[in-house]
Amino acid sequence: MNFEQFQGVLKSALRQPLPGSDAQHMLAPVGRTAFVPSQIEETNIRQAGVMALFVETKTRPHLVLIERATSKGVHSGQIAFPGGKVEEQDTSFKETALRETEEEIGLKASEIEVFGSFSPIYIPPSNFMVHPFTGIYHQEPQFIPQVSEVANVITVDFNDFLLDSSIKQQRINVRGFNMDVPTFYVDGHTIWGATAMMLSELRQMIIKVL
Repeated sequence: MNFEQFQGVLKSALRQPLPGSDAQHMLAPVGRTAFVPSQIEETNIRQAGVMALFVETKTRPHLVLIERATSKGVHSGQIAFPGGKVEEQDTSFKETALRETEEEIGLKASEIEVFGSFSPIYIPPSNFMVHPFTGIYHQEPQFIPQVSEVANVITVDFNDFLLDSSIKQQRINVRGFNMDVPTFYVDGHTIWGATAMMLSELRQMIIKVL
């Protein structure tokens, strides 16, 4: 699927009902329970927006991901969508996703065409409700990573995520404990946890309209 075809497929997918938690939990670690709003105190949840951003590389749709910088945080070193927490000046979760994407990878928010959003996901370790959006950057990307937050910017052909072989069970060390978790393993990169769960929904959305 080339970049032009992918844009049409993505637009069609976003017009369909979202598969939601059923698709997310295909890549959920063992023991990860579904988010039930009544089970947590809404006022204590922190809100965030992220962007599943696509760029054209050699006529193919490439998904932009970041490798988080090493830190003391619970998501240190993980591969994720660009994005971050809601700030006071943000008027919407989409604005948060765009602002944070520009800050983290250096692509201007005004040059990103947002196609739509998909299902939010709650992340218990950091107490964040994450609102994912997806869009296209139509120009040749010149990434400028925010060094305090981003160790590396990665682009991966999204067609590779559609292959069954991209999903693998791997052993991950999490804060000193080894866990066997479902992951996406593509182009040498391991993606797991909440990012993999959101990506699983996006993958299922695309597969359903192909």
